[in-house]
Amino acid sequence: MRLRPSFKVRRRRVGVSLSGGSFVLPRSLKGRFSKMGGMLSSLMTPEKRAVRRIAELSRDKSSYFGSLVQDYINFVQENRSCHPSGMDFLQTLRQFMTQMKAYLRQTSELDPPIESLIPEDQIDRVLEKAMHKCVLKPLQRVIEVALHDFQVSSGVWRQLRENLALAKMKKPQDLGVDGAVPPDSVAIEKIRHKFLNMRKMYSPEKKVTLLLRVCKLIYTIMQDNSGRMYGADDFLPMLTYVVAQCDMPQLDTDIQYMMELLDPSLLQGEGGYYLTSAYGAMALIKNFQEEQAARVLSSEARNTLHQWHRRRTAQRSTPSVDDFQNFLRVALQELDSGCTGKTLMVHPYTTTEEVCSLCAYKFKIPDPENYALFLVTEDTSQQLALDTHPQRIKAELHSRPLAHAFHFVYRKIPNLNLCVPEQNGNCL
Repeated sequence: MRLRPSFKVRRRRVGVSLSGGSFVLPRSLKGRFSKMGGMLSSLMTPEKRAVRRIAELSRDKSSYFGSLVQDYINFVQENRSCHPSGMDFLQTLRQFMTQMKAYLRQTSELDPPIESLIPEDQIDRVLEKAMHKCVLKPLQRVIEVALHDFQVSSGVWRQLRENLALAKMKKPQDLGVDGAVPPDSVAIEKIRHKFLNMRKMYSPEKKVTLLLRVCKLIYTIMQDNSGRMYGADDFLPMLTYVVAQCDMPQLDTDIQYMMELLDPSLLQGEGGYYLTSAYGAMALIKNFQEEQAARVLSSEARNTLHQWHRRRTAQRSTPSVDDFQNFLRVALQELDSGCTGKTLMVHPYTTTEEVCSLCAYKFKIPDPENYALFLVTEDTSQQLALDTHPQRIKAELHSRPLAHAFHFVYRKIPNLNLCVPEQNGNCL
């Protein structure tokens, strides 16, 4: 019997090999990972794809939309104290987001167009989410600090802390709770934790979602402890008691944030109801007096709520294109100190002469007659005539098929006077 020569079957090893300390991926696996990445991308919902595309566009300063968003963010970061109140500050933010949503509906910069990804009746909701990510997320800390500063400077913060301390010492009955058993300390701590999570959110919609959970939890506790249903008149005093026990004065600015930035379409349902309840609870605490606890909203607070609801739910006209062009980034160029940039409020019909005056004021230039505004590109530098409109120039440059980087620079006018020496050495 003849024996066949023995041989070993070589098995293919699927994995990675180390060569000289480097991580080498087999060719077969590279193809698999590439296919997997494409598959995961295709599994992304159309809504997420649209939001991600808008977010990417907002960071691209070579696009017109990106320049508008980035200029506005820079303006807010540099000029947050220019508003008279926190409410005015938030209303300006809301107006800008509404303007940007209107712009995205008519622009050709989105590729593919949002209509090809999202049904018509869902476009506004998706654009709203995108605005939260593009505008509110990068400004979250700035907004938080600005609102707190407004409270401190107006004295509201100190008064609120004092009133919360007084209200926290009161029994539920002292705050108008009638018969319902309040949440215990464990439940209060759970609610407080939810409020803390709510503060971390930059999206007003997500904040309201957490507020809904808190309010429903309070309702559930009230009903489970007594075995009966409670109405709105019973809920407000209990919510006031819970807010006082949580002892979080920061909730006041959170409520203001939601009331002014939440999309008006979301104010009609449960979100609007519980949001106004939270406002009412905070208003009761703000007006709290040690001698006589406030149990019902004052007529002033009720009027404020009615005015707010009318203002926020009123039908707004669609902003015009001119409304989008309100911010211009200008750099001050000095020979000894380099460049310093500022974002200025510049309307479409503002002339270069007016922009120069604004630059002189903002940059504190002692001799503005020697300065001018220049349009600077990679290859050219052109002094703008005083009767031109920088925002129009900016819009025209962005509308070109092949847009190139450009900057508006405020700097000294070069001295082009030629010196023709006389015999004594002086210039003619």
